[in-house]
Amino acid sequence: MYQIRQVIKLFLLSIVLLPLQALLAQQYDVVSPNGMLKLTVVATPNLQYSISYNDTQLISPSGISMSFNNGMAAGVNGTVKSANTRTVNNEIPVLFGKNKTLTDNFNELEVVYDQNYSVLFRVYDDGMAYRFVTRFSQDVIVNTEAAVYNFPKAPLVYFPEATTLDHWEKSYTVYSSINNLGESQYAVIPVLFSIPDTNYKLVLTEADNNDYPGLYIQKNGSNSMKGMWAQYPDSVDQPNNVYSQHSPITRFNYLARSAGARNYPWRVFVVSAQDKDLLNNELVYKLAEPQKLSNVSWIEPGKSAWEWWHKAMLTADGSADPANGIPANGNANLGLDLYKYYVDFAAANNLKYMTLDAGWSDSYVSALCTYAKTKGVKIVVWTWASNALESPNWVAKMKRLGISGAKIDFFNRDDQLAMRWGAKLAQDLANNQMVGIFHGCPVPTGLNRAYPNILNFEAVLGNEENFWRRGSNPNYHVQFPFIRSLAGPEDYTPGSMRNKTERLFTPVDLPNTVPSSQGTRAHELSMYIVFDQWLGYLCDAPTEYAKYPDILDFLSKVPTVWDKTVPLDAKLGDYIVMAKQKGTDWYVGGMASWTGRSVDVDFSFLSPNTTYKATILRDSATSSDYPTRYVAQSLSATSASKLTFNMSKGGGFVIRLTEDKTNGINNVAAQSPVLIRVDKAGKYLSLSSEDAILSATIINISGQNLISKNFYADAGLSKQISLSSLSSGTYLVKVKTTTSSRVMKFIYV
Repeated sequence: MYQIRQVIKLFLLSIVLLPLQALLAQQYDVVSPNGMLKLTVVATPNLQYSISYNDTQLISPSGISMSFNNGMAAGVNGTVKSANTRTVNNEIPVLFGKNKTLTDNFNELEVVYDQNYSVLFRVYDDGMAYRFVTRFSQDVIVNTEAAVYNFPKAPLVYFPEATTLDHWEKSYTVYSSINNLGESQYAVIPVLFSIPDTNYKLVLTEADNNDYPGLYIQKNGSNSMKGMWAQYPDSVDQPNNVYSQHSPITRFNYLARSAGARNYPWRVFVVSAQDKDLLNNELVYKLAEPQKLSNVSWIEPGKSAWEWWHKAMLTADGSADPANGIPANGNANLGLDLYKYYVDFAAANNLKYMTLDAGWSDSYVSALCTYAKTKGVKIVVWTWASNALESPNWVAKMKRLGISGAKIDFFNRDDQLAMRWGAKLAQDLANNQMVGIFHGCPVPTGLNRAYPNILNFEAVLGNEENFWRRGSNPNYHVQFPFIRSLAGPEDYTPGSMRNKTERLFTPVDLPNTVPSSQGTRAHELSMYIVFDQWLGYLCDAPTEYAKYPDILDFLSKVPTVWDKTVPLDAKLGDYIVMAKQKGTDWYVGGMASWTGRSVDVDFSFLSPNTTYKATILRDSATSSDYPTRYVAQSLSATSASKLTFNMSKGGGFVIRLTEDKTNGINNVAAQSPVLIRVDKAGKYLSLSSEDAILSATIINISGQNLISKNFYADAGLSKQISLSSLSSGTYLVKVKTTTSSRVMKFIYV
């Protein structure tokens, strides 16, 4: 058992005789299991805490309190009844996440007050948290809460600034000092602070909040921040419209209406000495309410096809392509035939779900669900949060139609009433054995532990941001995994094949016009490993993925939930290299900011005495200027192997490692992809590659060589072969480049 030190400090004043209570300040010290993190609590007369790490003070004495309408002010002029301590060291099984089990090891102090409340403090090796617990006999109104964060020196801050209380998808403004913030500026959580003169980082967030307004962080004078919350709604707009966010028009002058006996949310402090440790910190999950569902056998994470980001455009103009089985497409043609095409794509590529976003109709969805079931694919549909909450039996109706999940959007509030919606929707969905994706929602606080059927939460600048602004860029991609991901899985929706440089990217949101993304092709693929998303989306068109068989193979195999996560190397705002394990397979993802980065990957995380086949997709030498270019490569690797990757500007790489029989690290020549396209009007086959094309041979299914072309004398990156001599049918083309030889199938009609 660790020691808690209670100190009685006597303040002897020669002029004024103070009451006895004012002369006694009760102090308790709590240290983390490894002895590095120390919490000091001064319990009376007014409750204060301070935090130090490795003898460096992170938070100087700061007051915390809550005031209620019954006249009680918890944390102010209280008298201590008892101080209880315990040490916990348990394993938490995780149903879905980035680690199969978590070690829940902490030292706890409970300070119990005579005034029918207590405060719990837990100190972990990688953070600290506190919460108020009340035992009042009657319901109360929470008038105010004080959560103060005083710093001994003004830290640098990654500030996801907000100007309203209805959106949580924010970019980070980096202020060299919190003193540069205006007094009225506030941010959504989590917020990261870099402690001066150290490598230490401190992140503020919350956990287990399902019945209290969400936390914001606001400037609080010199060297200080404080908590801020939305007040309780009085009146809302369009209260009878189920397709409205019901935004508050007026508010009461208090925060919450609560039961007298309850636990309040955890105020969470994540601490790290190395940036990479933030990438695997799951303190919010550990503090969240334990799993409430007894039967979880029906819940399936996985990947989903999705039409919304690419506006359901499968062909250039939305016209049908019967020869290739493509129906009329685009948002104007959403319907049973088009959605069947997506279901077929999902079934062929190991995608468990097809998500129907805005624009679907219940006139055909039952028939679609019946069809999808024969293919082993589940259907998810989009709706407004208010519709799912207020339309009678909407969730049950969807279940009767055969739907397996709901993407619920436009929460757009995080006052106390709105924070209750998440648990209600999660329970409604669970009662009908449906999964949920929360979009347009507040920052998560661990709801997915209690309700593992909720797979993703937005509160992140995902790929949809590329419609309107530049915020979802490689610089942001190497920021939010250190900060936002501490709160829970995000609904980023990666998978763009329309990759642009910083200079050439332009946001676009026009009918029948597919947006692009920022960063290289390999950078986009690394999101499937680096980002946390228990339902991983493929945001682009099936017809785009079909052009890149090696990419589609990777996307069909990469898991979305993991047994183990090992951050290998990382620097906040610069780069991330992360390894994740599923079964006996390992995946490594690396991504860089717009600056680019060379990194060394040490494979010592692999099982010893085992050889793995490494399948690599990485940036090419020219990806900084041509971001769609990438290189495919195969290697043999062991735990003794080391490799260097040169990530382009906004670049990256992915590695899939599967157990193999070979030994050593035998480099197989890097292979650039060869793209083929049949031009039916011009009757020719178009070939393109990053490497010079040397020759091409067209073969029929019987193995006969029909057309042979030698390009050695005029090798280039693109070539055309006339197909006018061929009849309709299925053919193979063997293409040789300077780095590879590949055989691909095509259909000529």
